[in-house]
Amino acid sequence: MAKKKKNPKKAHKAQKSQKPLKAPESSSKQNRRPGDLSAGQIVVRLIIVGILVLALGGSLFFGVAVSAFGLPASSAYDAAAQEQSLSQLDAPSQLDAPDLLNTPRQPKAPSQLFLPDYDIQLGDLIDGRQAAEYREVTEDFPAVAAPYAALCTKEGRILFERNIDTKVTMASTTKMMTAIVGIEALPLDTSLTVTMGAANTPGTHSGLVAGMTVSMLDCLYALLLPSGNDAAVVIAENVAGMESRFVDLMNAKAAELGMTSTLYQDSSGLSVEKHYTTARDYLVLSRYCMANPTFRQIVAAGTHEFTSGGVTISMITTDALSFYLKEATPIGIKTGYTDEAGYCFVGAGQTNGLELYSVVFNNETAERRFVDTANLLEWGFRHYRTIELINTAQQVAEVALTSWLDKTVAAYAPAAVRIELFDLNGPITQEINIEDIAGEATKGQPCGEIIWTQDGDMLMHSEVVIGQTILAPSLWESISIAWQRFWGGFDDEPAHAKTEILLKSELVVPPPLVLE
Repeated sequence: MAKKKKNPKKAHKAQKSQKPLKAPESSSKQNRRPGDLSAGQIVVRLIIVGILVLALGGSLFFGVAVSAFGLPASSAYDAAAQEQSLSQLDAPSQLDAPDLLNTPRQPKAPSQLFLPDYDIQLGDLIDGRQAAEYREVTEDFPAVAAPYAALCTKEGRILFERNIDTKVTMASTTKMMTAIVGIEALPLDTSLTVTMGAANTPGTHSGLVAGMTVSMLDCLYALLLPSGNDAAVVIAENVAGMESRFVDLMNAKAAELGMTSTLYQDSSGLSVEKHYTTARDYLVLSRYCMANPTFRQIVAAGTHEFTSGGVTISMITTDALSFYLKEATPIGIKTGYTDEAGYCFVGAGQTNGLELYSVVFNNETAERRFVDTANLLEWGFRHYRTIELINTAQQVAEVALTSWLDKTVAAYAPAAVRIELFDLNGPITQEINIEDIAGEATKGQPCGEIIWTQDGDMLMHSEVVIGQTILAPSLWESISIAWQRFWGGFDDEPAHAKTEILLKSELVVPPPLVLE
């Protein structure tokens, strides 16, 4: 059987149509579209995006923080950059006086005088206690720059003190003692002769001329208003013959007043060696001087003028407290300055029937001594004031009348009770003790007492009295009451009314009492 021959053209087509075989591709690669990323590329890009998000979020947080604290962005970074270097600096001692010369000061309106721009110093006392013991002290503390300062009441209660037992020289506040010794030594119309030595006294002058004669009163004005050193020597020489003997009188007066840390060497305050006092002693002297009507009249004056031998002398006070004290009336008393003593001022203020006295020694500027004084006085008047604890119209209790079934009688304080209160010592507690009344109740009859205390100390007490007369039951009324009590006893009914106390145990401190 003959074999069929293959068609060479068909064989060539078949061979040409065959393609070479390839390895199978992965399914992911088979499904990938143009522009798709690999897993590694996705991870890298996610990391980059995360870093950008963190950077953007930190910037936003920083911006919010800066806005919240009101700081420019640069200051926040500067504060962080300087933190380490600042932490290495020694903190200033609390006993160091503030550097007033290098501290920028802005003019203050009167309402801003009391901002606490000077810190509480170690040892500052408020009413005899450490200032830090008062909860309100950081919110309302007198801004005082002077290293030696004090404030007291007219009766001598010291409300604020700073280094008041440290001996310091007191400059022309010395003339307070010169004046009071002169006032007590000679009548005010006594003629005083001005010697050449007195007229040539160094330091501040009132304008007295050698050979002039002046009255004691006019010389006192020359001493206390313009702070004339010449007037101090005139008074000393005319009272005691020479200044040294007059100084002995000054020291004797200081001893008499109990100024145990005070020593004088002259009548004007120019001396430095062994011429000293303390803020505590000068509180004593200020209270004594201001109790003298003549002294008080002179230091309250702003100006004075007199004529002697055809020469007219006009003078003006060195006391500028009236420009700074806005919430009280300034009433004197004396300035002082030397290089060693610094700027000094003993001041006084009055409001609402109360007086306070202040001392500031060794201020660095003339203005600051008046600002310190105003701050002390107005702080004092805010917290030490006259208040009314109770008056006769305020009912204290309904007092049970035990002879009756259900009768009570009103009880009151017999008179208004007013005190001077220092409110920083805390709330006032009222303890009311009332006794029931048996039989007749007579108007004005004592039935108890009120005791007011503050911080554990008794402030005041008062009787409580019946407000009206109520007779006792008659015989037949008594029999009826006894019968009702007998049967009421089976139902546990009370035998008589109960006393009701109407005052609360804690007194809300009222606002200052305005006195006409």
